Amino acid sequence: MSSYPPSTLPSPAELENLGVLFIGFVAATILYGLTFFQTYNYFSRYPKDNQWIKYLVASLCTLDTATSAIVSQVLYYYLIVIFDVSVDVLYATTTFCIQYLLSVLLAFIAQLFFAHRVFQVTGGSRPITLAVVFMSFISFVFGLISSGQMFARRRLSALGSPDLEVVAAISQSSAAIADVVIFVTMCHSLRRARYREMVLPEGIMETAATLLVSRGLAFTIAQIAYFCIFVAFPARQLWIPLHMIGSKFYVNNVLGLLNAREVKHGQGLNEEDSLIDRKDATDAGLSNALRLDVAATKTTQQSVNFASRHDDLESRGTEMEESRKTYQDGSGTEYAQVSTRSTQSQ
Repeated sequence: MSSYPPSTLPSPAELENLGVLFIGFVAATILYGLTFFQTYNYFSRYPKDNQWIKYLVASLCTLDTATSAIVSQVLYYYLIVIFDVSVDVLYATTTFCIQYLLSVLLAFIAQLFFAHRVFQVTGGSRPITLAVVFMSFISFVFGLISSGQMFARRRLSALGSPDLEVVAAISQSSAAIADVVIFVTMCHSLRRARYREMVLPEGIMETAATLLVSRGLAFTIAQIAYFCIFVAFPARQLWIPLHMIGSKFYVNNVLGLLNAREVKHGQGLNEEDSLIDRKDATDAGLSNALRLDVAATKTTQQSVNFASRHDDLESRGTEMEESRKTYQDGSGTEYAQVSTRSTQSQ
């Protein structure tokens, strides 16, 4: 039996509000650690990558760091600053509104990057790419409007009102549609029928990692879940944890896709590019190996020939020395006599 008076016990609404904030904070902190690790891994493996990709990674890491710091400040405000104040109703602080705005921006940047990848893997298909860009832009615009309404109303439960709910629902549904198009297009384009030399993932874990990271399934699931929970419970704050981690899924998907590339001279190669390059590298390596083998064979043959000639010369020199000795031993007296006779005649 609790020793606290009934009046000091937190209400169910207060427990729910503090619980969603704490769960969102813990999950966001874990994913931020993954962001930091992947950023370090990228700059370590791809020092000569394209400059615009480096700027993209640095920007994503900086914005994600800012959102993580803001989430920490929001939790500190509710748990420490207003510790003795009932939080049956959550009010959006200024930092929370800024965090909401930065999350919308991060999602838009990540979707534009994947739109670029869709353009690459489809061979330059403009209709699909423009569809992704259009839905991402709609989500970004309505996300800005929603953040402005949140800053004006402050009360998060007000998002359940028809005017605010429609704006937020349009933003989230547009982002979900763009994510589904990205996922389906990536899976359809990067397959064995299109790239016959593509190495398929082996095992359940590798297949799951490829789908979640390289194809964009992770942020697609997170965004659909965010939209469904918000539409089902607009007046309650059950969507806050998914909101806090949604942008981090986008960031980590971009970083994971970049870090999954093969490295060549400090630069990253996409999946479709690495196939051709791998084949060229294999052929070049095979031809170089054959050349080295031929050169080594020629060198060995020359060494053998040189050694054989050297042995022949040594054997001939020995024979000459032996013949010369034989001549001196057998005809030395005669030679002396001839020399003496020639001297006397002179």
